Amino acid sequence: MRTTIKDVARASGVSPATVSLIINQKPVSISHETKEKVYKAIKELNYRPNQLAISLVKSTTNTVGLLIPDSTNPFMANLVRRIRLKLIDLGILVITGNTDYDPSLTKKYLRAFADRRVDAIVITQLDFEKEEDVINCANIVRELDVPIISYGRDVFNISNLSTIEVDQVQIGYLATRHLLSLGHRRIGCSTGNARLDVTKLRYEGYKKALKEFDLTPDPDMIYHGQFSIESGSESLSYLLGQNATAIFAFNDLIAYGLYKSSKAYHLSIPENLSIVGVDDIPYSDIMDPPLTTIAQPMEAVADCIVDTVRKSLGGNQESIHQIYHPILKVRGSTAHV
Repeated sequence: MRTTIKDVARASGVSPATVSLIINQKPVSISHETKEKVYKAIKELNYRPNQLAISLVKSTTNTVGLLIPDSTNPFMANLVRRIRLKLIDLGILVITGNTDYDPSLTKKYLRAFADRRVDAIVITQLDFEKEEDVINCANIVRELDVPIISYGRDVFNISNLSTIEVDQVQIGYLATRHLLSLGHRRIGCSTGNARLDVTKLRYEGYKKALKEFDLTPDPDMIYHGQFSIESGSESLSYLLGQNATAIFAFNDLIAYGLYKSSKAYHLSIPENLSIVGVDDIPYSDIMDPPLTTIAQPMEAVADCIVDTVRKSLGGNQESIHQIYHPILKVRGSTAHV
């Protein structure tokens, strides 16, 4: 059985109230000898305070719920790891939930976190294929009486939601403009799901760059798939059929798939095909050749998320909206046409 405060009191010869005062370091006059007896009993009995009881008294659990859409995605896994380690350094317990992009599971986690009285919830994805799923999850966020910090845009103006995002339009613009500057004009796009906000925004950046070069977007140059290696691999034959000399992969995993399939076509990167990815995940600079990619400033994003959590735990309930700019990292996968 779990050791209780009454067991500690009995072993040290004092009242449970006295033990409570000592444990919570209340400013009352208790002799050094009595404190030593209580501390000795706590150690011998391996007593741990009841955190639920403490949370009821303090109205805080020192716990944060963290939602991740896909724990196998290196980009998301890296972001979540940074957030979790920084929160742990602050003495904050992190409960992580993996939703697998399932809106119903997202809703269940949101309610479960709230029921367990977490002090804040961090969401790294609130974007789904169906608009009704986005709206339903947003309504739950709006109803919860807990600060929520989201990596991504807030399109609903929710008062308890802080948003930290990277400019996704700029990501598409930087990738495409880099390829245009190298002389490419037949630039294909291998995208994630067409219904997702992040896909739409990166495509807007693609079109913005084309417009600067007086080019009209060709819908035949777009392959809509998923943010996966398999999808990237499948997209290559289609885009080569459209005479693409360069491809903007909407994330690095898609780019890896393009690398994989290019071997079957005996294509040399970048001599026969230039490729730009997004995310700068850890393997991108050791690819052969190293992948040119658009990096998102994850350290700054993680710091901002953790700082927002820290402030909310300190009583600051004011929501924020912070936008960071992506960075083009030119490596060996792009060359002049």
